[in-house]
Amino acid sequence: MFLKSHAFNVFLCTLIFCIIHYDISQNRNILDQYGVEYFCIATKHIPNPQKLCLVCYDEKHFTEFCFSIAKSECHHLNRTICNSCLFHHVEQAFQITFTDDVYCPELDCDVKFDYNTVRTILSFNRDKKLVERYDRFVLHRQLEQMDEFIWCSNKLCNVGQLNEGGILNNIVTCFQCQQKTCFRHRVEWHQGLTCEEYDQFIDFDYECSRRWIVEHSKKCPNCPYQIEKNDGCDHMTCIKCRHEFCWACLADFQLIRRYGNHRHDQTCRHYAPNE
Repeated sequence: MFLKSHAFNVFLCTLIFCIIHYDISQNRNILDQYGVEYFCIATKHIPNPQKLCLVCYDEKHFTEFCFSIAKSECHHLNRTICNSCLFHHVEQAFQITFTDDVYCPELDCDVKFDYNTVRTILSFNRDKKLVERYDRFVLHRQLEQMDEFIWCSNKLCNVGQLNEGGILNNIVTCFQCQQKTCFRHRVEWHQGLTCEEYDQFIDFDYECSRRWIVEHSKKCPNCPYQIEKNDGCDHMTCIKCRHEFCWACLADFQLIRRYGNHRHDQTCRHYAPNE
């Protein structure tokens, strides 16, 4: 009877051990699958919980690699770049190139981060103004894709607004500078002419070219050369005179780089007060 009881206890303990070991292995596999380091769970049990960052080449604590940036499209299981370097990568992409097209910096990954991932990474340094500026930038990008959105035709104003009714309401009055803009032609309102009369008054081919230029290019603030904007970045360089400027407000980018984003025009979506 004693032998039977002892054998049963040994069997029960072995079974419990196998279940626990299987559960831990499964959890680690799941964490690895989503790019989360399981070392973050109990680093106090690791004698030297350090890991080398492949960007700054500093030994960092394992908690610097805990935030999971991996999505199902990512090509890496675990992170090799620390939180600090990841933050600077995203911050540089947003503040210097003025784009929200930010890609995963891990080796051979290059997956585009979504809005929530970029916002979370920008929150690493607890800079609320930086996060708010990113939110405002994304909002402006979304507004520009709306059919009823229009920018003021006054180049010195640089304010946009939604035109309720769209094409049915051709005269849009800017709430900032009060200039009237033709919603159909995207020019200052042609006083004394309806849109149909304006179409007859101007050459059709010329108008198509002019509208394309208005929508896709701007005159360099340093020379008369027209510059086309063909991607999402607002940091522009004139190919004629090499002058660098902000596409949104035409501010000198050398001054922005040297002194900060308060050198943008105050109505610019990239403007940030000097701290």
